[in-house]
Amino acid sequence: MSRSLKSEAEFFLQQGLQLSQAGAYEDANMSFDRALQLYPSWHEIWYFKGLVLYELQRYTDAAACFQQALDLNPNYPEALNSHGMALFSLGSYEAAIASYDKAIKLRPAFHQAWYNRGNALDKSNCYEAAIDSLNRALKLEPEYSRSWYNRAIILYKLGKYEAAIASYDKAIEFRPHYSNAWYNRANILNRLKRYPEALESYDRVLMIKSDWYAAYYNHGNVLHKLKRHEAAVTSYDKALKIKPTLYEAWYNRGNALDALGRYDDAIASYRQALTLKPDLREGWYNWGSTLHKAGRYEAAIASYDKAIALDAKFARAWHSRGVAFRKLGMYAAAITSYDKAVQHNPNLYESWYGRGVTLGHLGRNEAAVSSYDRALEINPSFYPAWYSRGVALSHIGDYKAAITSYDRALEIRPEFPSALRRRNLALDPNSPSILAPDIDNSDIDNNEDFNESVFSEDVIE
Repeated sequence: MSRSLKSEAEFFLQQGLQLSQAGAYEDANMSFDRALQLYPSWHEIWYFKGLVLYELQRYTDAAACFQQALDLNPNYPEALNSHGMALFSLGSYEAAIASYDKAIKLRPAFHQAWYNRGNALDKSNCYEAAIDSLNRALKLEPEYSRSWYNRAIILYKLGKYEAAIASYDKAIEFRPHYSNAWYNRANILNRLKRYPEALESYDRVLMIKSDWYAAYYNHGNVLHKLKRHEAAVTSYDKALKIKPTLYEAWYNRGNALDALGRYDDAIASYRQALTLKPDLREGWYNWGSTLHKAGRYEAAIASYDKAIALDAKFARAWHSRGVAFRKLGMYAAAITSYDKAVQHNPNLYESWYGRGVTLGHLGRNEAAVSSYDRALEINPSFYPAWYSRGVALSHIGDYKAAITSYDRALEIRPEFPSALRRRNLALDPNSPSILAPDIDNSDIDNNEDFNESVFSEDVIE
């Protein structure tokens, strides 16, 4: 090749590099093409052309260019590394790893190749090997925050949460405004139930990136778990201002409002969640639960029915439906619902208890005792069942057994005036008060259903 042609090719090569540095990748690609027309065997031009095609996300073309460079110069570690990156972007992880291995063989201290190799091993689910590669990268470049960050992600996948947090801490040490690292760190702390620390990390995320709706959303979830419900609602509102279609935020906002006793607002929030996602089983259930708390039992039943239509084996919804029917005095329907609840979850002791209470209302005291027994087999410390069992046994006339039941209730809850009063009455079977009605067990925490959870406290993460 004449010196003038090479000089002209050099001109277009330098022009392409300048355009590439300016981000004008299409123009840079055209310049490299002009250079290759003049000097097609210049391996570096193929390499730089591959780089701009990679930036343009034309990964197949980029891989072909890197391969052309390697055909001309097989001992070209930069091209091997970039070839691996293009193959990685095409989902060819094993081929990418092979390319990185060749680059590392030629240049053992090639930090970027070790880093990229770790990422490809991660995608291949070879997590331990990926950690080893990233560790090698960090020995060469200990302040490279992305290596610490990706290492933390893999440690999380391995269930090594504390080590993952430590790795995020290192990433943040070298890049204090690394919002993704703060965010993932917060998520792990949330998972570990270290809520105050998680909250601090989410706060740091939002100081750096104030428009991150997911951070506001998870910030709200942590506040809700800390029972800071007003603050949780504020966080959900901020998330929804950025992304109004985030049904999870509408749902969890409803949960927080319910916890505040703002039932109408909670219902409005659930309505928004269900408008966005009509098949949200928990949304229908908690909407029903809020209606239930507001004393709107018929409307609550309609909501529970919607939840059950989505999941016929939703035992908690069947249970709450039974409670609502019992509140309406519809005892046969209540028993049918309780039966469905224990059919789908035989260990749901609250349903066995509620079933017993309902049978007692129907005067079926022996059957009620059997239901209480099932509840107590599952949860022997559930004192309302011991108390109600004593009442049913008193109605049957088995005062000795009733006293034993009251005693068990008083062992668990010594400050239980109704149990003590009932026990004293059972000691004197001839007392005219012995068969007096319980007034719906209202003396137990002022709510017959105090331990019959009719609300899902779980947040959607």
